[in-house]
Amino acid sequence: MTQLAALAWPAAWHYAMGEPTQTAVFKQHWQDFQVFEQLGFVPSGAGEHVYLDITKIDTNTDYLARQLAKHANVPSRQVTYSGLKDRHGVTRQWFAVHMPGKAALEPDWHLLASPKIHVHTVTRHHKKLRIGTHESNHFVVRLGEVAASDKLEQRLHIIGQQGVPNYFGEQRFGQQGSNLTMAARLLSGERIKDRFQQGMAMSAARSYMFNQLLSERVAKGNWLTAMAGDFYIPSDGYNPFKAAADVQIQAAIEAGEICPTGWLAGSSGRGQSSYPTPLEQHCLQGYGDWLEGLAKLRLQADRRALRLLPMDWQWQWLDNRVLELRFALLRGAYATSVLRELVCTLNPHRQDL
Repeated sequence: MTQLAALAWPAAWHYAMGEPTQTAVFKQHWQDFQVFEQLGFVPSGAGEHVYLDITKIDTNTDYLARQLAKHANVPSRQVTYSGLKDRHGVTRQWFAVHMPGKAALEPDWHLLASPKIHVHTVTRHHKKLRIGTHESNHFVVRLGEVAASDKLEQRLHIIGQQGVPNYFGEQRFGQQGSNLTMAARLLSGERIKDRFQQGMAMSAARSYMFNQLLSERVAKGNWLTAMAGDFYIPSDGYNPFKAAADVQIQAAIEAGEICPTGWLAGSSGRGQSSYPTPLEQHCLQGYGDWLEGLAKLRLQADRRALRLLPMDWQWQWLDNRVLELRFALLRGAYATSVLRELVCTLNPHRQDL
């Protein structure tokens, strides 16, 4: 394959309510961004996989996974987790270490404790912890140096009622879009030995494609409108379905029960939903080489909700300059995509994304 044309970065994806005019300081302190992963099930207590419930502070998920492998004296591939969590914050999530028949040789996991690592629970389960296993994430976000205003209050209400465009967040694309640069090399035929980096590159490329088609629909004002050929997804689920773009479907969208989906590029053939609709094909004109490359890498096409509707959406002012948000999101959604519709965030750690 010939060298692919570079993707524009930073990308100018459209806002549902117009670009915010207010600014706020984000992640000034670790406690300003807290994430609590919810598995959605209770580990059985027996099996080949050691499950660890860990709180980490200012620690990369993949880095901690490698430290767990080193501590258990097992290959890094035997340590898994359900989702990457932001480094800059306080995040609680589950890890799993595959240790068949090694109960007697299991290390003392609490020796990992440090000012940045706390091991809450150690148990076992009969199944591997795979990417996307968990059910949801609960967030506590504090925004500093932000002024209360009628416009901000209006945005807070609209986000709770209507939701926001379900963009993949900036962290998916790496520092200054570095994951997209790596994706261009991969799709141009260069071999990337590190499987983690390879996966990040592929994910970044198709996430960019999704954001592009979502941005087009936001710009045209039809991201929450039933369009001919659309597939839909329940607001609390993941299984897409096709239906006629009629009054009943539109009413369900407006009630927050379902929403249209967007195509996640890859190899099609797993049913109708794995193919782009005519509208999506139009939105992605000009990216043919990228789409072809993703298909050849055997990345399976999928669908993703166009809307991100926060659950248990709450806010309060801790003082006249600090706004605290509390909400939950289904797995795969980004809290930063909620924040981008509310304020322009000034992140002191942005250069380290």
